[in-house]
Amino acid sequence: MKAIRKPTVIGAFAGAGGNPAPGSHGPAGARSEPSPFSRLLVPTDFSDPSKKALRCAARFVAAFGSRVTLIHVIEPVMSPDFTHFPLAMDEDKVLEAAHQRLATLGRAHLDARCLDPAIVRSGNPFHEITEAARELKADLIVIATHGYTGIKRALMGSTAERVVRHAQCPVLTVR
Repeated sequence: MKAIRKPTVIGAFAGAGGNPAPGSHGPAGARSEPSPFSRLLVPTDFSDPSKKALRCAARFVAAFGSRVTLIHVIEPVMSPDFTHFPLAMDEDKVLEAAHQRLATLGRAHLDARCLDPAIVRSGNPFHEITEAARELKADLIVIATHGYTGIKRALMGSTAERVVRHAQCPVLTVR
């Protein structure tokens, strides 16, 4: 009968030879290597699933000392009769309200020292999210998925799915 060997703790956890493992905190809390996830982009539509993704991003902040940029994309509303839909006049108010909500959301879930300025954009959500990630040189996008299935997903598609397909950096989807 063969003896079953227990897994051993390797250098990444044990700090082989008494030295801190690469990427771990040394005695003074300094990193020996830069974090692979130093810049996170977290899209939000202020829904509960988006808040769950933000809580997941907070774990990366705790583990890697990451910086977080929140982004909210306002989709343009199409109307056949623009005379009865004065969205253009209210756009500044909508943008300011979104900035305020992002600031409040960020402070509720993260330490202000790890938050970079929030971004509010207008346009196609997946495009604006992937462009912002490229411009910011984000290391990771942490995005919620609402889990749409069936005909709704077939007709509308999923923003998270499109972000995964078009982003130049890794994407973590949170369900």
